Amino acid sequence: MRQMKIGSWIIEVDVNKTKEFYDNYHVIREDCNCDYCANYVLACEQFPPKMKELFRSLGIDPRKEGEVTEYTKNKDGTHLYSAFYHLVGRIIEGENDFVYGDGVEISFTEELDLVPEGFPKPTIQFEIQMKIPWVLK
Repeated sequence: MRQMKIGSWIIEVDVNKTKEFYDNYHVIREDCNCDYCANYVLACEQFPPKMKELFRSLGIDPRKEGEVTEYTKNKDGTHLYSAFYHLVGRIIEGENDFVYGDGVEISFTEELDLVPEGFPKPTIQFEIQMKIPWVLK
């Protein structure tokens, strides 16, 4: 396990085991065919480099496994989304959400929802809320 400091959080993550799971799991669209999920999967390709690096550093493919929710269309044309993902690891310390940058809020929790069957343990949940452009044609 590798110890990481992300904002106010200190977590230990087994990046290799997490990545191995995501490499073999299906894209979110295979569980849901709504336009909101389709848009999210496409928008993942346009995430800012800092966001792409965060997902990569955790071993997570943002197009896979997670639970995605769209809340509203914002005045600027973006949509407010939240998503959560699982990773192999544990929380050492940290509380509350924090702003990661550009209005992105992230947090980690040991309160788990919808963990896929066979996901390696120990498991923590990574949660994110952010504005996403509408890229679906």
